[in-house]
Amino acid sequence: MNGETNVTQLTAPGRGAVAVTRVNITGQETCDRFDSCFRAANGMLPSQAAVGRILYGMWDGEDVVVVRVSDNDWEVHCHGGDAAVERISRQLTSTDRPSDPVLTEYPDKATEGRLERAILEQLLKCRTRSTASFLLAQYNGVLRRYLTTLSIQEDADETAALLHNCLRWRAFATHLMTPWRVAVIGQPNAGKSSLLNAIIGYERSIVFDQPGTTRDLVEVEVILGGWPFLLVDTAGIRQETSNDIETVGVESARNCVANCDACLLVVDSQNGWTDADAELLGAVPSACPTAILWNKTDLSRDNPAPSPEMAAATRIVETSAIDGAGIEDVVNWLPAAVVPATPEATEALPVVELLAAQLTAFMDNPSGVSLQEILDEWL
Repeated sequence: MNGETNVTQLTAPGRGAVAVTRVNITGQETCDRFDSCFRAANGMLPSQAAVGRILYGMWDGEDVVVVRVSDNDWEVHCHGGDAAVERISRQLTSTDRPSDPVLTEYPDKATEGRLERAILEQLLKCRTRSTASFLLAQYNGVLRRYLTTLSIQEDADETAALLHNCLRWRAFATHLMTPWRVAVIGQPNAGKSSLLNAIIGYERSIVFDQPGTTRDLVEVEVILGGWPFLLVDTAGIRQETSNDIETVGVESARNCVANCDACLLVVDSQNGWTDADAELLGAVPSACPTAILWNKTDLSRDNPAPSPEMAAATRIVETSAIDGAGIEDVVNWLPAAVVPATPEATEALPVVELLAAQLTAFMDNPSGVSLQEILDEWL
């Protein structure tokens, strides 16, 4: 046989929720054997996958996940048990001609542990392939291996480092299941609803030329750059209003701004930058990525010049819902601003909120919380 295949079990021997096998392959013939054993749901061959690519599919009737970790190495994540690992090893190293993989019903999930069941619950909430791929990696052993490493770690500094490396991704992990919340704010009739309609591609918000039309929060989910966002069209925020209903809407808008993950401040370029716009920008939390949308640029070439105060924003974009100016820039800016970095597929993420809260409590009070008791609950 041209080439060589080495198979190593990475997880402990014996029955468990998940088993991980490292496969090292050299030579085209052995790659062909690997390709014949595994059938990805998207049709991609494991030998053609890029390094870091996660593939979900079937191996001899069982659903597995294959991850290419280097040019010649793959990890196969399957349901736990020595028999499953031995079958994979035997099929990859046998001199017999491999048979085509058979697609059958999903195997029984009864052998999953509490950790895997909790991750699966979160996985079902994912809205995109990008977010699901991170959860799937955690489900297929990444998080369990991390917790196992924590349980045998004796050095306090190393334990703290391991916890920090995982928990620093807590906000990211939360938003794998929950969309990033983006507040669309501005003065009445600045054009917020029209811009929101342009971004999402259909008329979800109410558009009318009477100031103060939007008196309640209008929410719409959209996928941008593979990530889920919840865009919230708020009531136009003016400094004073005598309308009780509008007052409630304005208060809801201010609460939305205080709790958003990103903010789009829409400014009517015909009016220029005003004290009211400056007040709105000042109300946005300092750590919140904010773009000022200098709107209605289609109406005149003689718009008032932007104010130097606007430099406090993360980005300034000239926009028009009429001719589409700046819309693509906004759509590209949002994912880049809110998700500036992503973890490696093999990095442990705190995707189970209860577990994340427990680990955070230990970090805050190591002498008052038992880390081992926490880990024993999940392993």
